[in-house]
Amino acid sequence: MSHLDGHRYDVAIVGAGPGGAATAAYAAEKGLDVLLLDRAGFPRDKTCGDGLTPRAQRVLHEMGILDEALGAGHRLTAMEIVAPTAYQATTPMLQRDPQTDGVAVVPRLILDELIVRRAEARGARLETPVRVTDVVPDGAEGDGVRLTAERQGGGREVEFRARMAVIATGAGMGLLRRIGLLEQPPRLLMLSARAYFSDIPRPLEEIGVHFAGVTLPGYGWVFPLDGDRANIGAGVFRPGRKSNGPRNGQQAFARFVASPHLARALSGARQVGPVKAAPLRLDFATAPTYGPRTLLVGEAAGLVSPVTGEGIDYALESGKIAAEHLHAMLTDGDCSEERLRAYDRELRRRYQRLFVLCNRLRWLFLNPWVLTKLVVAADRHPDLMDLCLRIVLENEQLADAFRARTVLQVLLTRTRAAALP
Repeated sequence: MSHLDGHRYDVAIVGAGPGGAATAAYAAEKGLDVLLLDRAGFPRDKTCGDGLTPRAQRVLHEMGILDEALGAGHRLTAMEIVAPTAYQATTPMLQRDPQTDGVAVVPRLILDELIVRRAEARGARLETPVRVTDVVPDGAEGDGVRLTAERQGGGREVEFRARMAVIATGAGMGLLRRIGLLEQPPRLLMLSARAYFSDIPRPLEEIGVHFAGVTLPGYGWVFPLDGDRANIGAGVFRPGRKSNGPRNGQQAFARFVASPHLARALSGARQVGPVKAAPLRLDFATAPTYGPRTLLVGEAAGLVSPVTGEGIDYALESGKIAAEHLHAMLTDGDCSEERLRAYDRELRRRYQRLFVLCNRLRWLFLNPWVLTKLVVAADRHPDLMDLCLRIVLENEQLADAFRARTVLQVLLTRTRAAALP
């Protein structure tokens, strides 16, 4: 028999990663009665590159937790890009705001708990470990939602009621499929894996993005946590049936760390802890973002960059946007289809063109020769490097500034002008 939590919340959020916890923090700050559910207790680890772009840092700064996050991590203001031929280009990253310049690397074990605790401090109620199994309409007129869940460990079933639901379950698609918001698994997936390393002999002073030693389209990363520790991983876009490349993230990771240029760099280093793998959803351009009295945020809405695999910035931003729409809908007492579509329209306005562009740019990475030419050209033309960094770090502004065809023309023109090393 189910135990019914007798309280009716304004918002029940499924998933307490950066997207769900940010939604909870912003919604609670606006005075909403918020329940935040997660299947794991905190602190808990997540498979991730741990990178925070300037956009992610800006949200954390606004939330008042950036300094604490940086105290547990490492900020870098230069990037090293390694072409398939092992040609290396190093460049300073965008310098626009001293508080959020560069890329910060903060382990998810620490970052996620910081955001959750901020949500709690603002009044959200956290329930863990709880696995939500269903979300259905509630009330005679469907003026709310009822969430069925299992308390982990004891297996006891419990139900929660709320006026609105938010699903922030990351790449997990089980709940979305059960409630009819995702009919088929997305075609756009990246398979990734990472591990932590320590005692790296050469001091690491740049964010490393590697196209050598990986199967294209895909990439490897070396994200320093400090001078001799790093998060190292690799991702490959889901291969076709005839592909001879890695079939999963672990295979992509093994191939990357065994590649000659990285093996030399890691000589004497120690792997700390196991290799952890996870899929990444990249399908925002065609993914649903809402259902009846339900909003989707972050990776649950496919909001992970199709070029870089970065998703924390999108999770934080979409969580903030969702909280604004939740507050407006519940204040007005209007949770109609039209108001739900308004949330989707805002996400599309901000990100749709960018995702279409990135889907096209990604296929440049299929050809090692073209990709090497691109890295060489970017190394020799600072304006092209700036454009590439804007795609990686400030992509929502890029979508407003350029049409996809224009960006491709710029990249290809400069690439043709560069000679191979």
